[in-house]
Amino acid sequence: MGVVSVDVFPKELVPTIPVMKKKEMGPVTGPSNIHNNRNVVSHKGQHSELEKICILDTKTMSRIVPNSEPICISNECFEGEVFFMVRTPDVDNAKDNNIHSMGETPKRISEYLKPKKRHFEFQFQIKLKKVPTGPLFLGCEVEHPIKVGRVTKSLTSFLLAMIRRINSGFHYSWGVDPKDKDYDAGAVKEGNYERTHLSFPVEASMDRIIITKPGETPPPLGHELHESNESVKRRRKLGAGCIDWNLKDTYTMCLWSAYVDWIKWKSLNVPGCPSFSMSTVTGNQPIYLSVYELTNCSNDEYKKKKPEHYQKDVSIYTRLEFSNSTATEGGMVESFSKSKGLQRRESESEPSDTDSDTF
Repeated sequence: MGVVSVDVFPKELVPTIPVMKKKEMGPVTGPSNIHNNRNVVSHKGQHSELEKICILDTKTMSRIVPNSEPICISNECFEGEVFFMVRTPDVDNAKDNNIHSMGETPKRISEYLKPKKRHFEFQFQIKLKKVPTGPLFLGCEVEHPIKVGRVTKSLTSFLLAMIRRINSGFHYSWGVDPKDKDYDAGAVKEGNYERTHLSFPVEASMDRIIITKPGETPPPLGHELHESNESVKRRRKLGAGCIDWNLKDTYTMCLWSAYVDWIKWKSLNVPGCPSFSMSTVTGNQPIYLSVYELTNCSNDEYKKKKPEHYQKDVSIYTRLEFSNSTATEGGMVESFSKSKGLQRRESESEPSDTDSDTF
């Protein structure tokens, strides 16, 4: 296919939300085939359960509709496409009522996910507009502090510290709470604080990274992405700084997980732990996935000093808001829907915290 292995290098909106999309599916080859026109996209031909999920690019306020087609994202840091695949109920239920009304692409994605355990797969294909000088991170965060008891917080902190010991690039913070007695409003105003988040170096956290040289054809999104086991092991061992980020190559990446069900808003399949609603941890607020650069140090300096991820030193490349009409409130999706005079749809029933999933 002409790709280069990484080894070579040292609540929900109604379905008429404007999104940025391509007129035709195809790989990113540069600015010439990125269409910035906005179109109206619906959930027609999609599994009805997907309407519970709303994913917004917080910078452009563009909606990403899962299991549909690649969505264009262009900002000052990069340009390219994202494609989000979600495991819908028909994958595990041959008698699902939506099967006969689903379109060709959603059916193909269901067949793609059927032999796999993953509940979602996020694919990106980008060309950078600037070369990062500091380490890049993939982060999961929330806007407001997580409210947990002292014992639960201590246990969770212990587990997170264990993860950090195993994965040296892993970073987390409980954030700041204005109600805490040691809250420093001056420090927050100056950006000397961390959001409630956890993050990993991009190089180590992505399940696949494929680098395509100029003049060669990148792999198409919405299909299996191939990277050698040796390349994956190398990335995860070396972490931040092991990839040559430049302005010429095309980077195709993907992230998947069997532990998060965005439709049910649950964490599941965690060894030794029953499935539970993510709201029991994060409350009813949306969850954000972001890619950001830490600008106050180089990759080598970060590995030695492990500085805090203060907001004043964080440069956001992209930030996506995930919300669910049955589990979350507030966030940009709600303010956006109100500004457009749209109504949030209420779910007919709440998901049960005791449901279990089998594969």
